[in-house]
Amino acid sequence: MKSRLLIYLPLLLLGFTILSCEKDENETKPDFSLKQSDQIPDEIYDIYSLVINEKYSSKKIVIVQATKTSIDLKYENNFYDYLIKNYQDFDTSLVQIHEDLNENSVNFGEQFHSDTKEIILISSDELLYIFDSQDLNADWKEFYNDYENSNGIIRFSRIAFNENKTQAIFEIGHSYASLGGEGSIIYLKKKNNIWTIIKIISTWIS
Repeated sequence: MKSRLLIYLPLLLLGFTILSCEKDENETKPDFSLKQSDQIPDEIYDIYSLVINEKYSSKKIVIVQATKTSIDLKYENNFYDYLIKNYQDFDTSLVQIHEDLNENSVNFGEQFHSDTKEIILISSDELLYIFDSQDLNADWKEFYNDYENSNGIIRFSRIAFNENKTQAIFEIGHSYASLGGEGSIIYLKKKNNIWTIIKIISTWIS
């Protein structure tokens, strides 16, 4: 069961389903527009951008516009035990807040920022178009043809804050090949009015 889960986790965490039909090789790719973005505070984009800049070395970052949902996150919940056991001041209310918050997804706008990276949003519709066959290797080749030099596809959960907004957690799913990907929990604290990454916990690797 564990090995089977590792095979499917990259796509589970992207939150889309592989369709059985295949495109015509001569088909022109449609122009996929992003959905209307939700109202998301600048501070939240600042936190995501901080992690992007510190965690990933690639110069091109592709982010799924829609956030992960609780269904996508169910495999990672047990890893919060690590934070509870190893950080005495970890606000345990964050775990339930994070789960409840991610019952519904939101759509990002283009407010991510980096001085050294190109950050691109990709819609769920475009992902469905690219990953439309049962040949994942071919689908990933198509993706990299469209997004050359990127590090694959990144999807975030919504960020949960404790009551006094001094601690935060969220999760990342990063897929880059048919059997290549990883999941992470990000734990942050606000010190002197600046958010700092305290721990990045790896939850799965395939």
